[in-house]
Amino acid sequence: MDQQVFQVLYETHYKALLHYLLSLCGNLYDAEDLAHEAFLKYEKGLPSFRKDCSDYTMLCTIGRNLYLNRRRKDARVAPLEEDLPEQGSLEDQLSDKDQARRIHEILHELPEPYKEGFMLRVFGELEFKAIAKLFGKSESWAKMTYYRAKARITEKLEGAK
Repeated sequence: MDQQVFQVLYETHYKALLHYLLSLCGNLYDAEDLAHEAFLKYEKGLPSFRKDCSDYTMLCTIGRNLYLNRRRKDARVAPLEEDLPEQGSLEDQLSDKDQARRIHEILHELPEPYKEGFMLRVFGELEFKAIAKLFGKSESWAKMTYYRAKARITEKLEGAK
């Protein structure tokens, strides 16, 4: 990629990408690191990318994948804000290691796009509008995908009692 073209791309999308990644990770240092890494991967992989989405969408997708990979590597359990089953708050359930493990097992059994939509909403704390944009779908689709995933998780948790 021509250096001038890359510079224009960087100047055009860096702030928006940084803001998006900051909403995912909640840490400016990590968001900056992810943004730079996303631009590097974008530049290296550009010839192999499909051109059916905008540069910004592709950068967000790369950044999101980098973030999710990091989360998996860190193997940290982030508290969920939603109350899946009626057994107290989900934070209480996640503090119970067995229950937290079960929730994550169920989550990883979910098919796409339910798994990723749920993770982006709960762990990434993204708005439905942002999730919809990442998938190239409507905001209604993002909401429905999230609520279907939530229902499946709740159903499996209640069935495991």
